[in-house]
Amino acid sequence: MAVESEYTIDELARAADTTVRSVRVYHERGLLPSPDVRGRIGYYGSDHLNRLQTISRLLSRGMKLNGIRELLEAWDRGDGLAEVLGVNDQPSEPTTVAAPGSPHAQRNHAPPELPEYVQQALAASADPHEAYRVTNPRCGDLTTRLVDAGITARDAFELIERLRADCNQIADQYATQLFYFLAGQAYEQSGRTPKDRAKLESELAIARLIATRATSELIDQAFARHSELPPS
Repeated sequence: MAVESEYTIDELARAADTTVRSVRVYHERGLLPSPDVRGRIGYYGSDHLNRLQTISRLLSRGMKLNGIRELLEAWDRGDGLAEVLGVNDQPSEPTTVAAPGSPHAQRNHAPPELPEYVQQALAASADPHEAYRVTNPRCGDLTTRLVDAGITARDAFELIERLRADCNQIADQYATQLFYFLAGQAYEQSGRTPKDRAKLESELAIARLIATRATSELIDQAFARHSELPPS
C-alpha cells in the first residue's frame, strides 16, 4: 500500500514549483483546502499538490483566480461535466431573432421565460439592469444600451434571453465533441489515477477557455458582417 505523502507548507510550495505566499493566497481565496493541523504545523497531502499543479496550469493558460475557484467548487460538489463546464445537459429549442417588421418577426414565437431574478427585478427594482448585471455584467450593459435606444426593459431582457438560448444551442451542439477530443479522450486512455483526474480537471478548464475564445472570435466576425455601413 502506497504511503500518503505529507508536506509542510514550505515543502508543498517547493514540490509545486510555487511560493509559500501563493499557497496562502490560494487558501484564503478558497481554491485550496485547509491542511491537517497537528500541533502548530499544517500538513498537506498529495491532493493539495495535485490541486496546486492544476491551479498553476490554469493560470498559465490565462484563467483568473475567481474563474478557477468556481470551476473547482463545482468539481468538488460532484457536479456533472455539463455543470462544471457551463453547458446544458439538454439542447435548447432553436429560436429566431429578427428585426421588427421582418417576415421572421411576424411568426408567433413565444417570448422566452425570463430568469426569476430578472422578473423580480422588473417588478420591484428601480434599476432592473443592476440585478441582471450581477450575474451577467456584459449582458447587463447591453440591456442598458438597448433601453437607452428606446425599447422597454422587458423587451431588452427578452432579446438577450433569445441570444442566450442560441448560445446554449451552440454549446450543446459542439461542447461534448470539443471537450472530448481536447481532454476526455486522453483521460479515457490513462490509468484514471487521482493525478490523471487532476490533469483532466485542468485540461477541461483549458479546453473551455480555448473554445470560448475561438467562439468569441467567430461571433465577433459574424456581427462585424452586420455592422458595415451601407453604400453611400
